[in-house]
Amino acid sequence: MVLDTNILIAYLNGEEIVVKTITGWKKEGRPLFISAITFSEVLSLPQLGNAEVNRIKLFLNSFISIPFTNATGETASLLRRLYRLTIPDAAIAASALVNRVPLVTRDKQFSKVKEIIIVKI
Repeated sequence: MVLDTNILIAYLNGEEIVVKTITGWKKEGRPLFISAITFSEVLSLPQLGNAEVNRIKLFLNSFISIPFTNATGETASLLRRLYRLTIPDAAIAASALVNRVPLVTRDKQFSKVKEIIIVKI
């Protein structure tokens, strides 16, 4: 599953249901992916200091990172045209689509993207 930025932020904010769910998935050995775009979005939160950035990088590195390749970029551009998504959202959705895995998100706009399976926490 590809974890969207809002899910990772909820985890970092200590939201119990998200922490329990992701911890459970990790214990089960499920492959959990994040897009390189998500990596960047989480680390760009303006309130982060150097110590927090380092702690969050360790957390983010515990997931399988999906690089933003030309194939992902081409799929993202198609999704952006079809569904009027922002570039980051289109890239995250494309990461799920290209890798044929569900997207874990709370973002309601992804529900219009018929090509991907959405998992909500």
